[in-house]
Amino acid sequence: MNSSVFLSILILAVVIFGIFWVIFKNRKGRLLKSILLAGIISPVVYFLVVSILIINMTRERSRDFDSVVWQSNTKMEKGMNNYEMIDDLIDSKILIDKDSSEVKKNLGSPELKDEKRNVWQYDAGTSTGFGFTDHQLIIKFANNRVIMLEHIRQQD
Repeated sequence: MNSSVFLSILILAVVIFGIFWVIFKNRKGRLLKSILLAGIISPVVYFLVVSILIINMTRERSRDFDSVVWQSNTKMEKGMNNYEMIDDLIDSKILIDKDSSEVKKNLGSPELKDEKRNVWQYDAGTSTGFGFTDHQLIIKFANNRVIMLEHIRQQD
């Protein structure tokens, strides 16, 4: 165990000991109960807090799709945070059965058009956590209509 982890748990144990010392005021076995509870509870609290922080730092952020925000992000930051809106765009099915001009109206021009496969690709930015993840939105067409959207994640 790292010394900073041990020190953090020790500080937490002192605080928890103080809380139980006050709670068990005027009770028999006050010292023993406070030490035991602090020794048991402090590592649990430490690992819960660390787990919550790790989950919070590594989870993929999401927000509702907004065409204006998408296009302004694309112009200003090369789609830097558009990945946050991809899942909502897919779930809402806004683009399903739309033609290519309506897609361009909502998302702007794609970074890549594959005319043979009828696929458009939009770069949607890079998320961080434990490493970097590049995001792309893939739009598949049939008869000039959107039939499928896919969120591609490529980890570095």
